[in-house]
Amino acid sequence: MIVARFTKRRLAYLAELLLVLEIAYSVIQSAAFFFREGRVPPPYDFDINDTFMDWFNTAYYAHNPGAYDIFMAVYPPISFDFLRIFSIHSCYRFDPVFARECDWSFPWVMGAFLALNAALVYATYRRENQETAWLRTIALCLGLPMLFAVERGQLVIPCFTFFVLAHGRLLKSARLKWLSMAITINFKPYLILTIIPQLVRRRWTAFEGCILATVAVYLLSYAALGAGTPMDIIKNMLSFDELSTIVKFENMFYQPSYLGFLDGFKSSFPFMFYIGSRPLELAEFLIPLLNHIGQFGVVACFAGALWRPAAVSLNRLTALTVCAAITGSLAGGYSQIFLFFLVFMEPWRGPSRIVALVMAYLLSISTEVQLLSIGHSVEISYLSNRVVGFDVGVTLGEIVRPGLVLLIEYALVVGSLAAVIRSVWPPRVRDEPQPQGDAVAILGA
Repeated sequence: MIVARFTKRRLAYLAELLLVLEIAYSVIQSAAFFFREGRVPPPYDFDINDTFMDWFNTAYYAHNPGAYDIFMAVYPPISFDFLRIFSIHSCYRFDPVFARECDWSFPWVMGAFLALNAALVYATYRRENQETAWLRTIALCLGLPMLFAVERGQLVIPCFTFFVLAHGRLLKSARLKWLSMAITINFKPYLILTIIPQLVRRRWTAFEGCILATVAVYLLSYAALGAGTPMDIIKNMLSFDELSTIVKFENMFYQPSYLGFLDGFKSSFPFMFYIGSRPLELAEFLIPLLNHIGQFGVVACFAGALWRPAAVSLNRLTALTVCAAITGSLAGGYSQIFLFFLVFMEPWRGPSRIVALVMAYLLSISTEVQLLSIGHSVEISYLSNRVVGFDVGVTLGEIVRPGLVLLIEYALVVGSLAAVIRSVWPPRVRDEPQPQGDAVAILGA
C-alpha cells in the first residue's frame, strides 16, 4: 500500500513536471517567433501596434478629465487613482501613444508587481504542497493568461496581488483579507461574486466586512478621483452592451468564454460562407446550452454547500464563482489567472481535481494553430519597431480554449456535488472479519 501511494505520487509529480516543461517550451517558442518575425505570435492580441496600451490609455485619463464620459470606463475609480500614483504626470500632456514613449516608470512598476506576485504565489502554494509549489508557480506566472496580461499592460496584474492575499493563507488578519478582497473587487467588479462563498459558508462577519470594505475603498477612490459615480459606471456598461457586434467580435480572439463567438455570429461577417449553415446553427444551439448547464451546476453546488457547509471548501466555492463570472461575460483571457490560482491550490487527487488541474496547465500553454485565413494585414509592430505582415483568421484556440474552461467548471461542479453527497451518505467501510472459534482462544491466550 505504501509503495503504491509513493508510486502514484511520483507519477503525479512527473505529469505536472512534463506539463510545466511544455509551458516553458511554448514560451521559448514564442520568444523565438518574435525575434524571427518581429511580432508576438497568436493568441496574443492581434493589434501588434497596441502593445501595453491598456495601461497607457487608462493612465491618460488618470491625469486628464473624461474617464467616464469620453473614455467610457466601466471600472470604479481605483484604477485611475492607482495609475495616477504609478505613472509620470508630465508624459500625459498629449496622448496615450506619446505617453508610451515617455513614461519610463511602466516597465519598473509592472516588473515589480510581477516579481511580487511570483513570490506571493510561491509562498501560498508552499503552504498547500511544498513538493509542487515551484511547478505550479511557474505554470501560473509564465502561463499564457499572465503573459497576455503583461502584453496588454493590464491592471489585472496589481489586482492579482491583492487577490492572492485575499484568498491565500498568507494573511492572518481577517480585516486585511477583507481589505484585499475589496481592492480586487474595485479593480475588477466581476469579482464581487467572490463574496458569495462567505455567505454560503455562513461566515456572516466576513461577508459584512467584505461588503463594508468594498464600499469604503470605492468611496475613498471616488473622493480622490472626483469622478466615477455608480450611475456613470452602469451607464457605460449598458452602452458597451449596445455597441455594434463587430466591435465585440474582436473579443473572440482570446477569451475564456464563447460569448465572443455568439457576437461574431450576429455580425455582418459571412461565417456561413466558410463553415456552412448546419455547423453555425449547431453552435448557436450548443454554446448557450453548455453555458447554462455549467451555470446550473454552480447554483446546485451553492445549494448543496448551503445545506452542508463543511462539504465544499471556501476556495472551491470561490473558484466556482470565478468560473461562472468569466464564462458568462466578455472578460479577457487574462482573467483566467484568478481561476488558475485557485485551481492550482487543489491536490492532485480524484478524477475531477485532476481534470481541472490538467485543463489549467493546458490553457497556460502559449501556442496557437491557425485553421482558416480570412485576410492578410500589414502593420507596424511596436515591440520590434518595423513593418510586419501576418494573416488574420480563425484559430484552433479560439474554438478549444473556452471549451476547456467549461470543462474546468464541470469538473469542479462534479467534484463539489460528489463531496456534498458523501457528506450526506458517507461511504460504508467494510468491517474486518472477526476471528471465530479456536482463533479467539488463541488470540486471547
